Amino acid sequence: MPSQILTERQQSELNKAILQYLQPICSTSESNEHLFHQLSQLLSPGNSNAHNDGIVEQYLEKKWSTVLRLQKKIIDLENEITNLRSVVDVAPVKISKDRINWIPMSAIQTFETPNVVNNVRLHPVLPLVFAGCNDGSINVWNFASDDNSLPEKIIKAHTRGVNKISFSQNKIELNKGDGPQYVLASCSSDLTIKLYNATTHQHLKTLRGHDHTVSSIVFSKHNLLYSVSRDKTVKVWNVVDGTCIKSFVGHTEWVRDLDVCSGEFGEFVLTCSNDQSARLSHGQSGTGIALLIGHTHVIEAVKYLPKLSNGAIDSFIAANSDLFPTLPLELIKNESYEKLGFKYCLTASRDNTIKLWLLPPPTQVPGRPPMPSKYNQAQAWLIATLQGHLSWVKTLQVHPNGRYIFSGSDDKTIKIWDLNGLNIDGSVGVIRTLSSHRGFVNDIDFARLAKRKEDINGNSDDVLKDVEARMRCVLASCGTDNVVKIWK
Repeated sequence: MPSQILTERQQSELNKAILQYLQPICSTSESNEHLFHQLSQLLSPGNSNAHNDGIVEQYLEKKWSTVLRLQKKIIDLENEITNLRSVVDVAPVKISKDRINWIPMSAIQTFETPNVVNNVRLHPVLPLVFAGCNDGSINVWNFASDDNSLPEKIIKAHTRGVNKISFSQNKIELNKGDGPQYVLASCSSDLTIKLYNATTHQHLKTLRGHDHTVSSIVFSKHNLLYSVSRDKTVKVWNVVDGTCIKSFVGHTEWVRDLDVCSGEFGEFVLTCSNDQSARLSHGQSGTGIALLIGHTHVIEAVKYLPKLSNGAIDSFIAANSDLFPTLPLELIKNESYEKLGFKYCLTASRDNTIKLWLLPPPTQVPGRPPMPSKYNQAQAWLIATLQGHLSWVKTLQVHPNGRYIFSGSDDKTIKIWDLNGLNIDGSVGVIRTLSSHRGFVNDIDFARLAKRKEDINGNSDDVLKDVEARMRCVLASCGTDNVVKIWK
């Protein structure tokens, strides 16, 4: 019976392909050859050699491999459609073109290196991007220059891979007579931390004290440098005299990343580890304040959320209190968070997810450092899980407006998430996926806000206007494809 789907020509080609495929299989015995002859008469009556007429070798196998490629293309297109739909479904309105809501569309510059790029950071004020590479070097490009074929500077920083670089939040005078300058710090698998003048690239100091790979570093607002290592310790450094002023252990395995915030009660450090937990600690004393437990694999990155993020999350929790039976609602309005400088945070893991947490405030005892939180057995509350990456999530950044979250992953993509989705459908959805990298995305960095001329004390609208005026709309990314990309 003729096919109702295939044309006569397609039916004929299919019959020929089947006969071509079966012929060598049926040539093993006389009975099979007889069966093949009968099948030839059935599929190509009157011409037993029809399967060789006008058909290429291995026709059926080639057709099948074409189908597989088409199926993969269909899956890719379906994923793209899903991401595009999320823009419509998650965002209450189409993405604003206002400067305060700027998000990148595509990479405008690509800088190539001979080595894998582990880390990327944008200079606090200059149009420079710094890339820490697997060979121990730091490459510096000027993305405002017309000629970017070669780096503006290659700093031979370490004897092994550069794992993280960080800029001081303020200018620091490390050498008398040189004046205050932004300081660049780098850490490495060679167990050292090195300090450089961020403008002249002059080496200033080498900090030694870790017993294993130094994984990550970050400067605090008070010009202290915090570092974490595979030796399981967190160390606090006075960069002026190059001494370690505090060292404490909070995790049972390799400590991967950290973030620091400052408030009226001192500095608080957020760390994550191979032990699948994150930990909130008091920086000066090392006292553990709270644990974040919920990931099922190594946690690669942690990040505090700014105060501008609090409104959307607060309203979601207030409207869905039944989802958080152990969370006292009065805690959401607790004034101590204003003094602490933190409230919510993010963790990114090799379990392909990002988790949003509410951090419990520490217990305050007069005359003593902050103590472990009395809430929820000193554990953070899991507010939401962000799902969408197909592989390990390696790095996190927060948009200056506090609404958008940027994440980089081993699935070769950078995803942008909208916290406002919590109050629409109860989830933080992806509003854009950037897919320019050909290898794992190791790191991303959002340009720091331009320096404020005067303090802004007002409501969130005033703060947003101030942020909008100072925003530098630049995103940098790097990966295992040996490139650094600038998104504008």
